[in-house]
Amino acid sequence: MTRRIVTTFAGPVVSVVLALIVTTLFLELSGYSSASAYEVMWNYGIEPASLVSALNNAIPLYIAGVAAAFALRMGLFNIGVDGQYRVAALIGAVVAAQLPLPLYLRLPITLLVCCVVGALWALVPALLKVYRGVSEVITSILMNAIATTVVAMLLANVFRSGSGQNTGTAIIDDQGAMPVLLDLGIGNRTSISGFIVVAVIVGIVFYLLQYRTVFGFTLQVAAQSPEAAESAGIRVNRRIIYAMLGSGAIAGLIGMYHVLGVAYRYDGTMPTDLMFTGLAAALLGRSHPIGMAVGAFILAFVERSSQVLGLVQLPTEVGTLFMAVILLSSAVGYWLTERADQRITLWNAIRSRRRGGSSGPADGDSSDAPTPAPADGLEAAR
Repeated sequence: MTRRIVTTFAGPVVSVVLALIVTTLFLELSGYSSASAYEVMWNYGIEPASLVSALNNAIPLYIAGVAAAFALRMGLFNIGVDGQYRVAALIGAVVAAQLPLPLYLRLPITLLVCCVVGALWALVPALLKVYRGVSEVITSILMNAIATTVVAMLLANVFRSGSGQNTGTAIIDDQGAMPVLLDLGIGNRTSISGFIVVAVIVGIVFYLLQYRTVFGFTLQVAAQSPEAAESAGIRVNRRIIYAMLGSGAIAGLIGMYHVLGVAYRYDGTMPTDLMFTGLAAALLGRSHPIGMAVGAFILAFVERSSQVLGLVQLPTEVGTLFMAVILLSSAVGYWLTERADQRITLWNAIRSRRRGGSSGPADGDSSDAPTPAPADGLEAAR
């Protein structure tokens, strides 16, 4: 059990260490003091407002990581997460603003609609992969471009509620917005969003579905050996569709934190390109819900703390560089961790084999002594 925990956390730790080394080299070679940069980032990052902001900003990153991990469990790369959550957020904003229902009904319906829209947008790459053999990476990237155009057209011509430069959907009232979970009351922007409850539910459902059900086991089997899975009666093509649908459904929730808790509508302030940051969180956490939560918070913390660097004449690109290196070094960290784990397993097996071979029967123990060969008939008669 201890070894499993160490193996799980060793990869992220190695990735973070490599990112720190590369970032330090970048700062030192550029003529900046890395120690001063880290000190400023740390002091600003541990302020209450910064911690709350990092926690809130980690929510969409975590959901994006879970969406990426759901497809990764099947060996798929759902690069279309960006398009899926943007289309779902637009439709969700319209539903949340137009439904004449109380909060306890409107909010679940809005989230469910977003899941359905995200799943439907992910269905196209899944079907093309199953029936045409087209890579889901290519088709999902193309679906991102289509989503950008579709959202822009719908926002400008159908769902627009404003004039001039201030365009967006209709404002969501209190009966459709996400309530605040906890207000620390120690200054501005120190309210923890209630969307963190949705993120926790998503993580629990992901864990139970992927680690505690036959469906999750069949996904792993189909990803590691499709031929063996087909021989065992597992429909690999169906698992591909299911994995993409699940990933798209989770991705549909990513943008709703901003829509329901920040802007209270869909407009031009919607964050983009959350997919790659979420993928970094998934790689950091090794597709485990708790690990992804830690990874998402680390990335959000770095992003928040790096905002202060410009005020002290330090490059603000440090945060972006750190997250980019984490994304690249995740594979290296996992490779080093797996190699070390294989070496430890081999060494333990060799030690166990030698220990078993060196131990023989005790001197006075005759139970394991070889029995003499029986004498022939003449000797037996004598």
